[in-house]
Amino acid sequence: MVFVGKRCVKLHRTMLMIVGLWPYQKPVIWRLQSVFFLSIYCCDLLFQFVFITNYYSFYFNSEAVKQIFEHMQLDWKMFENSDAMKIFEEYLFESYIFTLFTCILLLIAASFTTTIECRSIILDIIIPMNESRQRKIEVDFELFVNEEQYFFWYLVQEVVGVGIGFWSVLTTGTLLTTVTKHSCATYKIVSYLIQNTVTIHTLQLPVVQRIQYMRRNICLSVYIHRRTLEFCKSLLLSFDMWYFPLLLVGVWSLSCILFRLYNAIIHFNDFYDIVLSCGLLLCYLIYMLMANFLGQSYSEHSVELLDSTYDTLWYVAPLPIQKLFLMMQTSIRSHKVVMGGVFVMSIEGFSTMMTSAVSYFTVMHAMRV
Repeated sequence: MVFVGKRCVKLHRTMLMIVGLWPYQKPVIWRLQSVFFLSIYCCDLLFQFVFITNYYSFYFNSEAVKQIFEHMQLDWKMFENSDAMKIFEEYLFESYIFTLFTCILLLIAASFTTTIECRSIILDIIIPMNESRQRKIEVDFELFVNEEQYFFWYLVQEVVGVGIGFWSVLTTGTLLTTVTKHSCATYKIVSYLIQNTVTIHTLQLPVVQRIQYMRRNICLSVYIHRRTLEFCKSLLLSFDMWYFPLLLVGVWSLSCILFRLYNAIIHFNDFYDIVLSCGLLLCYLIYMLMANFLGQSYSEHSVELLDSTYDTLWYVAPLPIQKLFLMMQTSIRSHKVVMGGVFVMSIEGFSTMMTSAVSYFTVMHAMRV
C-alpha cells in the first residue's frame, strides 16, 4: 500500500506545477507562468490584491517551499518502518481527502458558474425566440469594449481569471494545511515516545540499559520537538509579511460582502447577486475558520509533550532521568501561530475576526444611511 504522505506530495506537486509554483521546475518556464498569472490577476479587479499577494507569497519564497517538502520527507524517512508511520497516515489522510474534496468542489463551482453565465446561449438553443436573448456577464469587468459584442472575451476573462485565482488560493492553502497536519502528527509522535519512556516494561530492564533507553527516548523526543518548532517558526517568518496584510484585507472584504448581501436581500432585484454574495461569504468563512482551526490545533499539539511528561511514571524512573523530566516540565511552552506579532490564529481569533467584520459592516451601513 502506498504511503498516504507520498500521494499527498504528488497531489500538491501537480497543483503547484499547474500554477507555476513548483520550486524545482525550470526557471524560464517559472518566470513565464508568473508573468502570465500576474496579467490575469491584474485584469480581475474584484480579487486583485488577494490573488496577487497569495500567489507571490509562494513565488518569492520558493526556498521555503523546498524546505517544506524536504522537511516532511526527512521526517517520514526518520520513522520509516515504525509504528509512528500510522500516526502520519492518520493525520495526512485527513489532509489528502480535504485537498481532493476542495479540488472537486472548485471544479463543480466553476462548471456551475460557467453554465449560469452562458444561460442566454443555452436558452437560445433549447427554447429559441424571435431574437437572441441579451448576453451579459454578471461580474463587472472594465475591458472598454462592447460587452454583448465581445461576450466570449468577457466570459473567458471571468472563467480563466477567477478560476486561476481561486485555484492558486486553493493550491497554497491546502499545502499549508498539509504542513500543519504533518507538524501536528510529529508532535503526536513525540508525545507517544515520551509516554513509552517510563513503563512497567522498561522499569524491568537492568539499570544501565534502562537509563540508556530512557535517555535515548528523551533525547530523540526533544530533538524532534525542537526541529519541528524551529521549522514552523522559520516558515511563519517567511510568510508572515505576506499573509498578515492578506488577513486584514480578508476582514475588510468580509464586511464588504456582508454589505453587498444585505443590499441584495433588501432590494431583492437580482437573485444571481444574492447567490454570488452567499457563495463568496461561505468561501471566506470556511477559509478563515479552517485557518484559525488549524492554528488552534497546532498550538494544542505543540504542548502535548508537556502533558505526556506529567502522565508518564517519571517519579519512579532513575534519578538522572527524573532530572531530565523536570527540566522538560519547566522549559516546554506551547507555540502559538501569531500573525504580524498581534493576531493569534485560534478559534478565539476567528471570533475576533467575525466581530471586526460585523463592526465594519455596521459602520458602512450607518454611513450610507
